[in-house]
Amino acid sequence: MKRNGWMILMSLLMVVLIAMECSAQQATSFDQLPLLIKPGDTVYVTDFSGNTVKGRITQLSSTSLGLTVNGNRRDLLQTNVSQIRQWRGDSLKNGAWIGFAVGLGVGTLASIDSCRNSEACAPAAAILLPTMGGLGAAVGVGLDALIPAKQTIYQNQNRTSRKFHIGPVLNRKDKGVKVAFSF
Repeated sequence: MKRNGWMILMSLLMVVLIAMECSAQQATSFDQLPLLIKPGDTVYVTDFSGNTVKGRITQLSSTSLGLTVNGNRRDLLQTNVSQIRQWRGDSLKNGAWIGFAVGLGVGTLASIDSCRNSEACAPAAAILLPTMGGLGAAVGVGLDALIPAKQTIYQNQNRTSRKFHIGPVLNRKDKGVKVAFSF
């Protein structure tokens, strides 16, 4: 019985570890972009003034990016692009953890309900809990794989975006103007 428990625990650990993502891949130069995107992909490009356009990639080079935006071709230089984002699959890590917690909770409730009057079912509960947690993690990973997210695939490291923002501050205690600088 101990061996089965360890096998289940190790299987659960493998599910969780496989679900964790290493780190989001992000290019820091246009030379690296062909590893992440290709002509025909749809991307969102932001310039240093904060304007974002959605376009389909027509050409990639080490210094420029060719986009088709609303039927018109635009060539953008690397020096003018602040960020490029693209819809990609969501991280599977949070789905695995949430699914594991839900499965473990359901398994705990099922064990409490079935073992209420019997101490002999403790070994069965020891198998049920990790199994339910593992099944929950698998369901969580499956659901998370279906959820896309807009991820940054390029961030210009050579220039920083400088912004100036003025806005009102209105709440019960304070009234005034908020001035913010970012560089």
